Amino acid sequence: MQSLNRFVLHGGRLWSMNNGGYVYIDQKVLETIDQYRQIETKVPESGGFLCGYYKGVNLHVIDLTVPQPKDIQRRCAFQRLDPKHVDQARDLYINSGGKINCLGEWHTHPEKNPTPSYIDRQGWNIFNRNRPTQPAIFLIAGTQEVWIGAVKY
Repeated sequence: MQSLNRFVLHGGRLWSMNNGGYVYIDQKVLETIDQYRQIETKVPESGGFLCGYYKGVNLHVIDLTVPQPKDIQRRCAFQRLDPKHVDQARDLYINSGGKINCLGEWHTHPEKNPTPSYIDRQGWNIFNRNRPTQPAIFLIAGTQEVWIGAVKY
């Protein structure tokens, strides 16, 4: 059985995880995500990968991928289909000598205080199956608030 663990915000860019560690997200990553928030009604959902590195039980997000031409973006749906996401994450991994990796996924929701949907949880389960030994984080940017957490089994 799975459940969602929402992380607790400890300041603008630091969240505590349930394992005693922290997620730190660089300002430039949050600023990029802010550009995709669905403030206006015609703006579609957006998303991509969160990239960074593990330091013990802590995660540091230093980069991300953004929507690409082959992705599907609708008002209430985002499908990451473009292989450029994987290519960019792989390039970060190779160029960093294996230090920088894909840590999770992000996407937007057209709601003030976002909550993970059933479709979100299904996608996260698939993401986690491909990474059985590494913790993954998931971020949803609403119009005003951010939800960040993980799936726990």
